[in-house]
Order: sequence, then structure tokens, then C-alpha cells
Amino acid sequence: MSKIIFDSGISLDGFFAGDNRGPGNPMGGVSGKIHTWMLHQKAFWEHLGMDGGMEDGADGQYIRETIARTGAYIMDAICLEFH
Repeated sequence: MSKIIFDSGISLDGFFAGDNRGPGNPMGGVSGKIHTWMLHQKAFWEHLGMDGGMEDGADGQYIRETIARTGAYIMDAICLEFH
């Protein structure tokens, strides 16, 4: 039997999205803040077939383990803004 795994980014204080949520901004403007840790990981960029990331520790291992057990992804486009 197949398994469904829901993997999501949530801040330590329990926020899944910011106050400015809407159809054009489903994360309420906080996606970049919640997902920044992942963008620093070599494992994330390796999976995409791209160079990037500066860190390769426990978080990278978690990403690799998650990718290894995943058969398909259902994702939405997220626009990240960096300053």
C-alpha cells in the first residue's frame, strides 16, 4: 500500500503562513523566511541537478532521506524574494 507524506515548513512559533495571505500570495509573504534553511543545503540543489548550497550536515541528510522515500511530488510554485 502506498503512503502519503505531508511535508511542510512551519516556523518554531507555529506559523505556517503570514498575515497577508490571499489567492496571489498563499504563504502570506513568509515563504522565504520559512524555507531559507533548505536553500542553504547542498542536498536540495543536488536533487535539482544544480550547483548551490553551502551546508551539508544533518539537515542535508534529512533532505536526502526524504527524497529517497518519495515517489512523486505535488507542489505549488513559490516565489522567493531575497534582499
